[in-house]
Amino acid sequence: MNPKPATYNLPAMPVNKNALLRYRIIDSCLTNSMHPFPDAAFMLDKIQEQIGTEISESMLNKDLACLKREFGAPIKFDRNRGGYFYSDKNYSFKKLPLSNEEIEALDFSTALLQQLKGTDMFRHFENAINKLIEGYRISKIIGKNESAILQTELPVDNSDSRWLETIITAILHKKTLNLQYQPFGRDAREHTLSPYLLKEYRNRWYVVGYSEQAENILVFALDRIKEIDDAASTFRSDENFNGAKFFEYSLGITQVHDQEPEDIELAFQPLQAEYIRSQPLHQSQHIISENENEVLIQLKLFITQELVMAILSYGAAVRVLKPESLKNRIKEEVKALGKIYEKS
Repeated sequence: MNPKPATYNLPAMPVNKNALLRYRIIDSCLTNSMHPFPDAAFMLDKIQEQIGTEISESMLNKDLACLKREFGAPIKFDRNRGGYFYSDKNYSFKKLPLSNEEIEALDFSTALLQQLKGTDMFRHFENAINKLIEGYRISKIIGKNESAILQTELPVDNSDSRWLETIITAILHKKTLNLQYQPFGRDAREHTLSPYLLKEYRNRWYVVGYSEQAENILVFALDRIKEIDDAASTFRSDENFNGAKFFEYSLGITQVHDQEPEDIELAFQPLQAEYIRSQPLHQSQHIISENENEVLIQLKLFITQELVMAILSYGAAVRVLKPESLKNRIKEEVKALGKIYEKS
């Protein structure tokens, strides 16, 4: 008869890769028939030997506690033999719902993404992996699919994801790509691209890179790419390219080459201001002044359609104070909107 699964609680933070590696080493010690009842010193030596980093006995004790608490590991200590063991001989941490091939694939993917650590792309993949792990563990605890109690935002269309692996590989190995790209309402064009960065915005993926045809750094939506092939051209590196700087004054994905960012002042009504305070429009946002009637914020941004749409989404809860050009643009949009409803 199979033992009843242990009951455990969700951790405060997702388990990271280093911790998982230590757990696997500890598990191999506890299931090693050639060296039963390993003590702390033995396991610490094995961990240091395999990961090349020394950890404290306190950390080992935390790992043992986490294995018991989070994964139901039946770890006991035998005082007579002076070592640890599994009270259930059939238990192994390696009996997770992953095959060896899947574990290898995860290891490869993690190693690949580590080269992009610190970028928005890595953060989004890391969040996705954590959601997957936590969702699986929740389903085991409550005995039902995690979607019954946990919903995360999903893209409506996954058509852009088919190009992700090709572009990631090209970025890592500095390879050029030939793109057949079709913007909305226009004919398809070919671009020979040296890709620098993948960026996700509102559940759509974009690639940023140097186009030989445009002789400039452009942004391409992956769902508008019709075909991708390897190109024979030499990869054009740009040591001055910095992803964070490239989008520093952009709200969203639009990057403007022939404009200077402008100081923008918006006045929000108090109720809406609380939301803006907790969820800033942009990292440049700061509060100029506030009173019982309104809160004034300042931003430094390119004036783009994305900014206009963002302002319009707040309706009468916001007023544009500066610059005059943006104020007039919002006025024109409101007038056009009013005319549409006058006809209906």
